[in-house]
Amino acid sequence: MQSGEFTKAENAARRAAQLAPASPVPHNLLGLIYEQTKRSKEAEAQYREAIRLSPKFAPAHGNLGNLFLQQGRFSEARTELESASKLDPKDARAHYNLGTALAQLSDFSAAAVEFETASRLQGGDPAIQFLFVRAALRAGRTTEALAAADALRKDNPENAALLFNLGLALAREGQYGRAAELFSRVNELRPKTPEVLYNLGVAYHNLKRLDEAAQALAEAADLKPEIPEPHFRLGLIASERLDHANAILEFQHATARAPDRAEYHFVLGREEFAIGNWELAAKSYQRAAELDPSVALYELSLGNAEFRAENYAAATSAFERAARLDPKMPDIEYLIGYCYRVQGKLDEARSHFEAQLKMDSKHVRSLAALGFLSLEEGRPADALEPLEQAVVLDPDNVDALFDLGRACEQLKQSARAMEYFEHVLQLRPDDTQAHYHLYLLYSRNGRPTKAKEQLAVYQRLVEMDKLVRREESALSNARKARAGRSGVTPPGPDP
Repeated sequence: MQSGEFTKAENAARRAAQLAPASPVPHNLLGLIYEQTKRSKEAEAQYREAIRLSPKFAPAHGNLGNLFLQQGRFSEARTELESASKLDPKDARAHYNLGTALAQLSDFSAAAVEFETASRLQGGDPAIQFLFVRAALRAGRTTEALAAADALRKDNPENAALLFNLGLALAREGQYGRAAELFSRVNELRPKTPEVLYNLGVAYHNLKRLDEAAQALAEAADLKPEIPEPHFRLGLIASERLDHANAILEFQHATARAPDRAEYHFVLGREEFAIGNWELAAKSYQRAAELDPSVALYELSLGNAEFRAENYAAATSAFERAARLDPKMPDIEYLIGYCYRVQGKLDEARSHFEAQLKMDSKHVRSLAALGFLSLEEGRPADALEPLEQAVVLDPDNVDALFDLGRACEQLKQSARAMEYFEHVLQLRPDDTQAHYHLYLLYSRNGRPTKAKEQLAVYQRLVEMDKLVRREESALSNARKARAGRSGVTPPGPDP
């Protein structure tokens, strides 16, 4: 068998079984031969026969467990390997394989024990020590795992592959400081390796060492420009620095290299949204949602972008898809209702605001919205209750206070109305409409000096608003002109 002459080996083992019919050894040997010749069913049958003949024959249990392990039958492998390790506690291979099965079953605490035992029996094999570290980390035995990792690093300072894998295991469990040290050492041993530099950059990024992260990731991107991950990470770093232009550029590189990665399109949309490019943001969010229709956040973000772009019907559809994906998403019914409200579909809006209140009876914005709808429908008395509830829950809610002022004004409760509008101006001094309503109320209630003051402020704010609008229009036209000359899409307004 060891020289590869499997036919002769099989014949000899069968003859041995005939000569010693009660012995498990020939059947165990036949199982090994059949495994070598890819005859798994026959191998399993021979191991089982060996166990039937001698239930305490440890090698057959170990070999059958290993066969199950190779086939992905981890629960069955665990049973057989536990028998093997109990029958022969000094069998390092059985403990190693049992640890592997336990790790596959996510029983990392027990796996760590088995790898620790196997390592001790093998005299400190670095590969098994690494498996112990990884399992112990996953099991929450952090102190022991880190001590073992430090020892492994100290004893194997030139083993680049081991140190790299150790760094990956530590990074996976959030131990970014140690991971960065390991990746940095591997970079010394194997400089200019894109995978090493990328993981070093990720570790630095998680440690908020952004300059070092950007340097390592940029070098990885230069060495292997076709891979998207370094560009994605560089985009995240630029985004954290509020450098939206470079973030967009890096995310565009990432999407160009991996056009089917939904999360890349999503973060690109997020950056476009941040600078006010609503339509471009909507396109990116739409692409993310197409690639992964199961993510409610993509639809929610698409709805926000479409709303900002004043595509209210499209926003409504996106929010409704988000609600189907995650009916308990905070504010989702309110957002749908708000879209219907903007479109003038007040009955539909009301039903969604009420649905939001069924999920959260203290949802201030839905209460305020119901009050607003009643005002729009000419029912100021009905507006009072939800608006008053909103103000009790949030005394500084400007929208609810303003609409309470309107309701009281319409109900001829001038003193209350003035009180609410004055509160609005304490919170938002440049609220043009609040100044105007106070002007009207003061005029009607015999306070001409106050009325004159409010009118003057109102007129000044109106003129300022006209000036701002003219400047924004001029800026928009200038951007369009520059875009026409340069052939690039103009950026949106500053956030």
